[in-house]
Formats: sequence, C-alpha cells, structure tokens
Amino acid sequence: MSIPGANVSSDRRNFFMSSAQLEALETKEALEQDPIRQKLGSPFRAPARILGFELCGDDTAVFALANHQARVADLKTSECKKAVVKHTGPATAVAVMPGSYKVSGSRIALSASWDKTVKVWSVDNPQRTLAVLSGHSDFVKCLVVHPTLPLVYTGSSDKTILLWRLPQLAEELSESEEPMVIRPFKTVKGQHTGQIYTMCLDRETAGVLFSAGSDASIRAWNAMDGSPLVADGAAFDGEWVIPRGQHKTNISDIKSAEGGLWTASVDKTVISWDIETGKADIVLEHSTAVTAVLPIPQVGVVITGVRDGVIYVWRVNDGSPRVIREIHAHTDDVTCLRIAGRYFYSSSLDDTLRVWAVEDVVGFSGGLEYMPAELAALKAQAAEQLSASSLNKLGGSASALTEEEERELAELMSDIDDM
Repeated sequence: MSIPGANVSSDRRNFFMSSAQLEALETKEALEQDPIRQKLGSPFRAPARILGFELCGDDTAVFALANHQARVADLKTSECKKAVVKHTGPATAVAVMPGSYKVSGSRIALSASWDKTVKVWSVDNPQRTLAVLSGHSDFVKCLVVHPTLPLVYTGSSDKTILLWRLPQLAEELSESEEPMVIRPFKTVKGQHTGQIYTMCLDRETAGVLFSAGSDASIRAWNAMDGSPLVADGAAFDGEWVIPRGQHKTNISDIKSAEGGLWTASVDKTVISWDIETGKADIVLEHSTAVTAVLPIPQVGVVITGVRDGVIYVWRVNDGSPRVIREIHAHTDDVTCLRIAGRYFYSSSLDDTLRVWAVEDVVGFSGGLEYMPAELAALKAQAAEQLSASSLNKLGGSASALTEEEERELAELMSDIDDM
C-alpha cells in the first residue's frame, strides 16, 4: 500500500520528506551547481546558514549562523577567522557597536541566540566573550545598537523588548577575565502579543525604536527609556501603533528611511508607511513571502528579498511602483539586506553572502533579469553548446557528447571558474 505524496528512498537525507519536498530539494541542488549562479554577486560562502549579518568596515562582515556560532569574515580573502563565538543555540542576529566604542583598538560586536542570551565580544578576538546580556526567557530574535550611545535593544520570542546599557567606557568590558554579566535596565512587555522578529531605530534622530513581529502590528518606543511613543492627532489614540490589518501575518523585516518606514511580511507584501498618519503609502505585492527589505531613496528604489531566494528591485519614485530588475542568484530564503556606500549586500539560507553594485544593478539595460555582460555571454555560449550537442546524433542518445564537444564544454566551464 502506497501513501499518496510519500517518498520511498534508502537515502537517509530523504526520510520524512514528501515527493514534492524531495523535488524542491533536487531543484535547489541543481541550481547550486549552476556555474553562473556560482559566480553572480561574487558569493562568499559561510560555513553554515546565514541567519543575519552586519558589515564592519569596508572588508569585514560579522555573521549569525545556524550552527550555533557567530563568525568574523574577511571579505577580501573570502575566509572566516578561525576563532568563533560559541552559543548553545542558533545565532539569530548580530550587530556592531559604533566605531568609537572599542576595546584595545578593536570594534565590539554582539550576537543574539536561541540560547536566550546576547554575547558581547571583540571583532579582533572573537573567542573571548567580554560580556553576556541575560534577561530573556525565550529565543532572542533581533538585535539593534544605538549609533552613538552604548545602548542595545533586543526582541524575543518571549514577547518582550529589553533595553540594555553597556559601560560608558568600552575598556571596562575587558577589566575582568570573566565575562561581565549585564541585566536590562528596562523591560517592555504587554503591548506585543506575539514574538518580536525585527526592530529598527529611526534614521533621522535614532530617538525612536520601531518593533514588529508575529502579531503583525508595528509599535514605536522612546529609544532612551522604552516608554511608548506618544502620537498627536486623530490618526492615533494616544500611542503610536499600526495594528494588525494591513499586514495579515508575520512581519519579517522593518527599515527606517528618509521620511518613512518600510516593512516586509510573510503575507507577500512590502509596505511603505507614513509615520505621521500611520497610513500605507505604497504596497508592493509579491508572489511569495517577503523576508527582507532595503529602501535606497537616493536612487528611488527599494530592494526586496523573498523566500525562494529571488531579489527584486522596485522603482518607487516615478509613477506606479514597478519591478525594474530581478536577481536570480540565491537558491534559498534571503535572510538579510544591507547597504554600504555604493554597494548592497544580500545573505541567504544557501550559506552565501553576495555583493551588488547599486549603479550596475539599477542601470542595467540587458533586460529584467540582472546578468553582468561577461556572465551573460558565457551563459549563452553554454546554452548553444548544450543545444548543439542534443541535436548532434539522430541515431544515438540526444544527450551524448562527442569527445571534442566534451572538451569544448569543459573549457567553457573553466573560463567561468577563472572569473
């Protein structure tokens, strides 16, 4: 007796997977072997799934990884430092303190985890934990640091936001051999009714903290003391809040931009909000869950990342919002989007961090799908080779390659690998 949709296999990797799930896995693995995708965005391959990342200077990134580690990556050499920050659960988020806040000349990073803690550590010496922020009763899901003050904000599956104050002088963190234990100075609870997945500070003053999560509401807090933001006018009833309704389910990402707020949701939409009225200005409809958003108002676009790994570039400053570019590089959920100068970066559950030149992507004139000219030419050549080989022999296998064709195809693939 067979079970509909069940997969019968001796491969242990496939246990408890339906035929549809197995087919999706095989498609993903095939995409990962595509030599063009292996080059798009100059991928940095991390040692595990990247759940979050933060940039630290021009050539360094800090990763939150699903293998219970936080790692420091050298983007020039495409290697991670051997030293690791060890958690007892997946590391969910990372942040880097302001450049002036240093210990022995090193930047300070923080990593949050399912183990309910946040660890504070030196980017130059990751294996030494300087401090532990302890206070949540469930997974820590998101982490934000103030751009000018030693203040830290965390959101958790326990439905609370905690505010933390690090020592005014960073060197105090290294005075003891044992990690400093820091408790929160403010607990915000009772307003959110679900897990808190994402937070951000307002871009203009860093005086307001916005939060969102599984209850699909968006709330705002005084970033100095955690009190609810008081809102004037008829649009709000005393406190600034956008209730569940416009977003139907989990809000996965939130970003502040000039004059507004952007949210991405599993309900397949990205929304731009008018902060003064709490009303939706722009709604970007997608065909699948949206996992990350990055507004770039300087060039009038918004970048979105979705569950199947596609990155979309939306023109939002010229008439009706529309997709002007698609990037098909990642093979799994996009987990994070960040910008630094002329480049934006994307991370994914496919273990890669990729970098994109804003000007090249936005100004690309070769069609909807972004493909650098050199890779497009090689892709076309490869397609021609495969097409020719399939028609080569009428009496034999359509997929058979002659020895000469195999040599030519190997040389073509070698050209791609050398790029």
